[in-house]
Amino acid sequence: MLTFQASKQKLITLKSKELFFLAGILGSDRLLGVEDPFKGYLADELAEEWERVKASLLEKGYLKRVDEGTELAMPPTVFSRVAIAGLSNRACHIRYERGGKQFEGYLHCTNERVVELVKSVDEPDEYRLYDLGNVEKACETLIDKMGWVDRLVPESPALMFSKQAFNEIYKQSAGESVSQINSKLTEASGDVEGSTRLAQSLSSRIAEGELQLLVWNGREWESQRVAFVLCPMTNWIFRMSSNGNGDWLIAAMASRDQFVDLLLNWLRQSAVKEEATEEG
Repeated sequence: MLTFQASKQKLITLKSKELFFLAGILGSDRLLGVEDPFKGYLADELAEEWERVKASLLEKGYLKRVDEGTELAMPPTVFSRVAIAGLSNRACHIRYERGGKQFEGYLHCTNERVVELVKSVDEPDEYRLYDLGNVEKACETLIDKMGWVDRLVPESPALMFSKQAFNEIYKQSAGESVSQINSKLTEASGDVEGSTRLAQSLSSRIAEGELQLLVWNGREWESQRVAFVLCPMTNWIFRMSSNGNGDWLIAAMASRDQFVDLLLNWLRQSAVKEEATEEG
């Protein structure tokens, strides 16, 4: 696949078939967060649909014929964003809610760049690719969007829960009083003081979300998860076991800087792991 010089687009917008077509040209068969739009097509139908998709990409300027029409080329901006989204070995699935608005998307990471892949709210079959810069800049941008601000973190031990038990308490907490939440948390953790603080935070939360770090090991995606709750006085993070790997959850108060460090360390550690896998 060739590239050609063109003006840099700030936003790349693609239909699901266009995204799969371009990713397929680059050799990717593991796009995250995008269902295969060609699943179930017969060979003849697939060939016809590819021609239609190719024509659409040529019309948009996301593909161009070169060498007297014998080769297809992508603009560098399109090439780099699709390549990172389709071929990177590190990603982060993000879901959060703030001020009544919900967000879900994927960050695809290399050592140099981070590309955000987001499904359009207005057009259900449309995906948007943004360049967020390097890992440090992308983390800062993401955390600002979530609403993290610096708050004092009092000295307090972390709380230990069964993940299953905590999830049930969390689901029911929206319609319960502080005392009801506190009673359940205390029973589940055995920590009266910490449960009181967490109960007050859950009843006054202004933002909440979850991040799933994904690392491609050559066969499948390995994952780690962390959730968070933001409150007027305190922020909390929740580390938890992955599926099939125990039933535990650790709740701890955290500052903005601590959450930034957590996310950066996640991505840096997975980068080291990725490099070790490639060398092996």
